[in-house]
Amino acid sequence: MFKEERKMKKVLTVGCCAALALVFVLGAGCGGTGGAEKEEFLGLKEGEEFTTDTEISITLTRPTGNDAQEKWWTDTIAAFNQDFSGRIKVTATTLTRGNGREYEQNVSLQASSGTISDVLYLDGPFISTYANAGVIIPIDNYIYEGYTDDFLPYVNEQNTYNDRLYALSIVDSTVCVFYNKSILKDKKITVPDKIEDAWTFEELKDIATSLTSTTGNKKTCYGLQIAGDAGEWLSYAFTPLWTDGVIDADGKVTTGYLDGNAGVEAGMYLRSLVKDKAVSSSASGKDFSAATPLAAMALTGTQNISEYLALGDKMQDWGVTFYPADEDGNIAAPCGGWTLGITKNCATEKRVAAAEFIKYCTSEESCESCARDTASPPSRKSLYDTMPEYSDSKNEMYPVYSIIKTQLLNSAQLRPKTVGYEVFSTEMSKALNNILRGTDYDSQAKIKERLTTAAQLIDKSIAQITIY
Repeated sequence: MFKEERKMKKVLTVGCCAALALVFVLGAGCGGTGGAEKEEFLGLKEGEEFTTDTEISITLTRPTGNDAQEKWWTDTIAAFNQDFSGRIKVTATTLTRGNGREYEQNVSLQASSGTISDVLYLDGPFISTYANAGVIIPIDNYIYEGYTDDFLPYVNEQNTYNDRLYALSIVDSTVCVFYNKSILKDKKITVPDKIEDAWTFEELKDIATSLTSTTGNKKTCYGLQIAGDAGEWLSYAFTPLWTDGVIDADGKVTTGYLDGNAGVEAGMYLRSLVKDKAVSSSASGKDFSAATPLAAMALTGTQNISEYLALGDKMQDWGVTFYPADEDGNIAAPCGGWTLGITKNCATEKRVAAAEFIKYCTSEESCESCARDTASPPSRKSLYDTMPEYSDSKNEMYPVYSIIKTQLLNSAQLRPKTVGYEVFSTEMSKALNNILRGTDYDSQAKIKERLTTAAQLIDKSIAQITIY
């Protein structure tokens, strides 16, 4: 074999939290093997070729994706196996992601049973959760100095826990306002193309309300679609409304933050979207992309762009503008994407090979191909200067991607870093869903009560997690 890592220096364990359905099913004493000390470099130097006497098999677990994502993964793994033929072979297993936490639940069960793969594709905000639980190990020992310099700074921050790098990203994501050009043009609504002119949340609501109320006798069309999955979407999309933050600096306490003054104001704003008929509380996540649009605009993620492009002429002409600003004109756009890490199950003698696969998938060439093929923002900052859709004003997609580029380079805000991210995002999303769709949330008192209930459950759950 190529090189063996030193014997593990530390064993991590994780406490069992009954309130969680995911990672903490691992239970006490089931935490994973820690990596080597940070200063101990075990990987390949820049330009050094991987060699081995016997082909090493590496397993990868990832969630199922849309057609564009599936094709990219299939092509990339096939290319890697060809380039490393006789040295490394990667076999992938896909798990259904679903609308809740099916993927994370299955990953957690595999981690607790010792059947988890060597490499794991995981959603960025789960880095702290999985790192603390010992599901993934630090990878900075295998990444040569300078490798991460080209990645967006907040991407590296997302992938870091306790000053250790645990993962690398291929592409990123953000939330924008997508709009139907024809509808807004008919209503003589000017769409901002400069970040300093971005609509505020209140302006977005007023515009959405006007679009809903002026559809005349045409098929019902409401102003703004905000539908998303039940597991996390609402917390991802609307956390920036909490201008004082939703959790303390240590990622342990939400009481006084989630249900604080800014939280109550955020809840009242979301409720007003329904009351003013800016949104439909029973909307489908497909209403904006329908052949005959049922929504004039959508506050949604860049992951949908490949779907819009695939629909072609079946979908009305669409455009993108910035995530809304607060009353002071400041934008804190949600960001953060899926990322690759090495799990505790990866044998020490296989970890260099696993790191080579991760580096292959996050190389400049791979990041560019994934960004292009899946219509996702790249994780590498240099690609925003070289990819035509981000840098060439004559490119047909430049009007869309230049907005995304400007937003990410100037206004990106990571989701909260906490070992209790699953319960935080799920309970916050449940509360916001209740506020949007419920019948008893028209007062500040009721909204604060619902947010306090969520905060107390989140804090209790986090308090039961052993933090290492």
